[in-house]
Amino acid sequence: MNDVVTIVSIIISFSLIIFLVANRKNFALSVLLGAFLLSSLHPEKLPDLLYKTVSDWKVLSLILIVLLIKLLATILQESGEMKQLINALSSKLSYRGLLITIPSVLGLLPVPGGALLSAPLIHNEKAKKEELTFINLWYRHIWFMIFPLATPLVLLADLSGKNIFTLIKLQIPIFVICFFIGLFFVSKFSGDKGVKKEGSYRGLIAILLPVSIATPLSFFMSTYPAFLIALPAGIFASLYISERKSFDMVKKGISINLAVAIFGIMLLKNIILDTGATSIIYSHLSGYNSILIISSLSFIVGLLTAHNLAAVGILYPILSPFIDSVALVSLLYISSFMGYLISPIHPCVVLTYDYFKPKFTSLYKLMLPPAILIVIIATIIYGIL
Repeated sequence: MNDVVTIVSIIISFSLIIFLVANRKNFALSVLLGAFLLSSLHPEKLPDLLYKTVSDWKVLSLILIVLLIKLLATILQESGEMKQLINALSSKLSYRGLLITIPSVLGLLPVPGGALLSAPLIHNEKAKKEELTFINLWYRHIWFMIFPLATPLVLLADLSGKNIFTLIKLQIPIFVICFFIGLFFVSKFSGDKGVKKEGSYRGLIAILLPVSIATPLSFFMSTYPAFLIALPAGIFASLYISERKSFDMVKKGISINLAVAIFGIMLLKNIILDTGATSIIYSHLSGYNSILIISSLSFIVGLLTAHNLAAVGILYPILSPFIDSVALVSLLYISSFMGYLISPIHPCVVLTYDYFKPKFTSLYKLMLPPAILIVIIATIIYGIL
C-alpha cells in the first residue's frame, strides 16, 4: 500500500509541475510547489532535506555556473556584440550558409523564446514558411547536444556524476546526423551571397574562451571547478570587448529565478531519493526493456514539459535505476531533447510559428519524422554501447 501511495504522490507532483510549466507559469515556483507537495508524504523530513540541499557544495556550484552562463549570454546580447557577429557573418556567407549559421550562433544564447531573434534574419518571402520554421528551430537547438555551456547538459552531468565532455563525445555522432538532416532542407535554397554589412567577430571570443579553458582543465579537475574558473574569463572578455559598458547589463543578467529553479530541481531529486521511489519504480518495471523505457518516457516528458531543464530534472532521479552506463545517460538526454524541441508548447516553436505563420499540419509533417528518427537511431546506438 505504501508503494502505491508513493507512486501516486510522484505522479501528482510531476503532473502539477508539467501542468504549470505547460501553462507558462513560473518554472522555479512550479518545481518548488511540486517538491513541497511530494514532501508531504514525510513532512518531518523536509527541514533535513532542505539543509542537505542548500549545504551541498555541488548544488551551490551548479547554481553559480548556471548564473554565470546566463550572465555571459545577457552581456553579449545587451552589448550588441552578438548582433555585430551576425552582421559580420551575413557579409561573408551565402543565404544557405546564413540559414545554418544565424540560428546556430544565436542558439548559443540560452534565452527563452530566442528563436524569435533569428527568424527575421533568415526571412525570405519566396521560401516555404514551413521549411524556414523547421530550419530556424532545428539549427538553433541541435547544438545543445554538444555545447558545454548548455544548462540542461550541465545539470545532467551533475545528476549522473558523469563528465560533461564524456557525454558530449558520445553525442557528437547524433549531432552530426542532425546537422545533415537539416542540410537536406537547406540545400533547397539559393546559394547567393548575402548583403554586406558592417560587423565584428569579437563576440566569438567571449563564447569560445570559456569552452577552450574548461576543456583542458576538465582533464585535471572535476567539471565544476573547471567551469567556475573558465566562465568568469568569458564574462570579463565580453565586458572588455564591449563598446557599451553598463552596470544595467550585469544587473539584467543576474537571474534569481534561475537560481531558485536549479535549487528546486535538486531539492526535488533529494525528496524523490528519500521516498525510495526509484527502487519502487524499478521493481515494477524491471521486467521491461530498460532502453525502450528510457527513450520513450524521456521523449514523452520532454514533449509534455516543453522545458529541457525540467525534463532532465524530472527524469534522471526516476530513471536512474535503469541507467547502468554513460551511454544510457546520453539516451535520456537525446530523447527528452527531441521531445522538447518539437513540443507545440515550446516557446521557440510558438514564437517562430507566430512569426512565419506556417500551416500547422504541414510544419509537423516536417518536424515529427526527423525527431522520431533521431530517437530511434539514438536508441539503437546507445543500446549497443
